[in-house]
Amino acid sequence: MTNTLTIDQLQELLQIQKEFDDRIPTRNLNDTVASMIIEFVEWINTLEFFKNWKKQPGKPLDTQLDEIADYLAFSLQLTLTIVDEEDLEETTEVMVDLIENEVTLPKLHSVYFVHVMHTLTEQFVKGIDNSIVQVLIMPFLYANTYYSIDPLTDAYKKKMKRIHERLHGTTDAGKGYE
Repeated sequence: MTNTLTIDQLQELLQIQKEFDDRIPTRNLNDTVASMIIEFVEWINTLEFFKNWKKQPGKPLDTQLDEIADYLAFSLQLTLTIVDEEDLEETTEVMVDLIENEVTLPKLHSVYFVHVMHTLTEQFVKGIDNSIVQVLIMPFLYANTYYSIDPLTDAYKKKMKRIHERLHGTTDAGKGYE
């Protein structure tokens, strides 16, 4: 397992996300932002750091990875929504450099979680600026803190494959994905 992400890997993930996004004509910035924050909280819920009464807090690893993959999907979608196509290559380089330099974020606990939520929401309340790149790379940094990059990217690819199968009607038929 590795805690590094290459430019090629990030570009591949962005391409996978673009192929999905191109299928969703109703996609919009407000829903992407809300979804990213919701998926972040859903991932946090799998960590269960706040469940002091449990002997071993935390959902199974596959559940955690599935949720952080959702969080990554909306982070990638946000990247593709707010970064102009001609700036995407430079932005991916900046993102990869930041991931290499920061590597991890502190493990979450109740007060730090509130701080992170403030950071996430403030970015959108005050208006998106260049500091958004810090928000966009958070799934990778948290992957490095709790797992590593490889399990995150594997979970993301698996999730996107299943979502495409749902949209094609080859899995989860009759559940409203078609």
